[in-house]
Amino acid sequence: MMDQCPAVEPHPLGCIIRFEVVPGSSRLAVPSGFNPWRRSLEARLTEEASKGKANRQLVSELARVLSISESDIELLSGHKNSRKVLLVRGVEKDKAISILRSILKLKVG
Repeated sequence: MMDQCPAVEPHPLGCIIRFEVVPGSSRLAVPSGFNPWRRSLEARLTEEASKGKANRQLVSELARVLSISESDIELLSGHKNSRKVLLVRGVEKDKAISILRSILKLKVG
């Protein structure tokens, strides 16, 4: 599924993670799946996409999942659209993939 995981790339400060988000969902799930065509992880957010609420929820939930501070995550692009690119400081690519993969396996399996 996400063995090589093109959604997560190395970065000198940690890693870059690409998400395709669905705001206004009935359930919160970060990540909720993997989109191989968009080369991004999917996330379902219960917040609506207004006044940055969905962006804040994505950062908050990703920080919780990765056990880091929200201040270690920066939204690099996608502030006003569903395709987000986030810089995650202090978490190497392999560690991020391992954590995200285990969450996806729990949801799928």
